[in-house]
Amino acid sequence: MSEANLRALAQAHQADLVNFARRLVQTPSLPGHEDQLASLIAAEMRQLDFDEVTADDVGNVVGWIRGSQGPSLMFNGHMDHVDPGPVGGWPHPPYGGDVVADELWGRGSVDMKGPLAAMVYAAGLAKRYALPLPGDLVVACVVMEETGGAGTRGLVRRLKPDMAIVGEASGGRLMRGHRGRIELVVRVIGRAAHASVPDKGINPHYTLARFLAQIETLPMTRDEVFGSSSVAPTLYRTDQTSANVIPAEAQLTIDWRNVPGETPEQILERVNRLLVGCLSPGVAGTVNVATSHFVSYTGYVEDAPAIFSSFIVPADHPLLNAARHVLGETLGQPPEVDVWRFATDGGRLAAAGVATIGFGPGDPALAHTNRERMPIGALVDGLAGYMALASRLNRADLDVFI
Repeated sequence: MSEANLRALAQAHQADLVNFARRLVQTPSLPGHEDQLASLIAAEMRQLDFDEVTADDVGNVVGWIRGSQGPSLMFNGHMDHVDPGPVGGWPHPPYGGDVVADELWGRGSVDMKGPLAAMVYAAGLAKRYALPLPGDLVVACVVMEETGGAGTRGLVRRLKPDMAIVGEASGGRLMRGHRGRIELVVRVIGRAAHASVPDKGINPHYTLARFLAQIETLPMTRDEVFGSSSVAPTLYRTDQTSANVIPAEAQLTIDWRNVPGETPEQILERVNRLLVGCLSPGVAGTVNVATSHFVSYTGYVEDAPAIFSSFIVPADHPLLNAARHVLGETLGQPPEVDVWRFATDGGRLAAAGVATIGFGPGDPALAHTNRERMPIGALVDGLAGYMALASRLNRADLDVFI
């Protein structure tokens, strides 16, 4: 089947694709509560005649289309989404799945139920129309990406394909990496006292005030692709709820986005050194990587460091070049190559030794907003692109990196 025919095939199945994407958007699936969506996806995979559909102990749904004996390819996408926030701020209901002016509105339409629908249908249509698959095609629909990636972390313990394409929205561009994310907790301990006698206490706020003033101007590590790392204080807590009490303890959460080559250990040491220089007399302080607590809808429980790995694929990587060629032939012009500004499960796949790139329909700037919407044309192009990637990556000699 020619590239033009692949695009025509995607357009011929637009109604089915949009209907599936709408049903995904209409099914709430906050992290840890993806059970109804998982059942819906598994049923659709079976309806599309996937060769095998499984669910693991973490809650991930994995569908298989068997191919030849060549390199295996995984489409990776997450089932969960962030909270929609106040419903009144949305032009259309966040779980309505409304199609308005050829755009699918709703929470998850971009991040990432639209891309997920396109990946599921790409695999199903590849089998229905006997597209040549160089190796097994795996569609992994994972849980809890939005809260730290427990789904993909569990997935790669038992399943490691040769190649992976993460379907996070990329505006149709090919993505070759992203910065990492490390969540740190700065804890400062003083001495509690009644606010009327501040000299009887040791106020931890002053230490954190100096710390905050200095971290704002802390020199960041720079990278030629990603620019610089960044740091953002986000949450502030004390051990008190009364306004007339000096707290004994204050905690600050820091979101650090690191460039490749900048390790969590290096970051931890830098922040700790800065804190030590800000401590008031009698105050103790610690800096630690936060721990993420995961509870899946299956009952799976895990505590893990709040670290998303950064990754970068070389600009001349065979998989990247082959994907750009294939998508260019199918969609009319080669896509731009870029990097994401946010972290994805691609970092976990790359850390497991899987050759990983990204491609997804939709504008990533709309993710996590109350204007989230997916153009139908972009969704259909995503379907055509995924079918092409699944069936035509064997045009390049990919054995050089597998």
